[in-house]
Amino acid sequence: MRLWRAVLLMNLALGLGLFVGYLAWGRELLRLEQDLAAARQQAAVPRTWTVRGIVRAVLPQANVVILTHEDIPGFMGSMTMGFRVQDPKFYEGLDIGETVRFTLTGVPPNLVITAIERGE
Repeated sequence: MRLWRAVLLMNLALGLGLFVGYLAWGRELLRLEQDLAAARQQAAVPRTWTVRGIVRAVLPQANVVILTHEDIPGFMGSMTMGFRVQDPKFYEGLDIGETVRFTLTGVPPNLVITAIERGE
């Protein structure tokens, strides 16, 4: 076989391999874009969680209650953090160290406490 035929066949094989690889990569990219769009739509839906926690601080000037909370299923693990409160009446009479059950509503990360039940 002449050298030019061998070079031509090698180039054709390389070109065909690159073309097939590009097609496979393009399909994978399309699937990833669809998965990302579906995740964004799901994330944009307001959700509600009811979890337990312990009051660590009340900041009425910022309308925030700082709580150590249990795992929030499908959102985050247990930690201590502040949450905005929908109505200032919710934190009236809350004592530091008090155990509460509270309801979070919203689209993460913009969550608001919409209900608090004391002494659980």
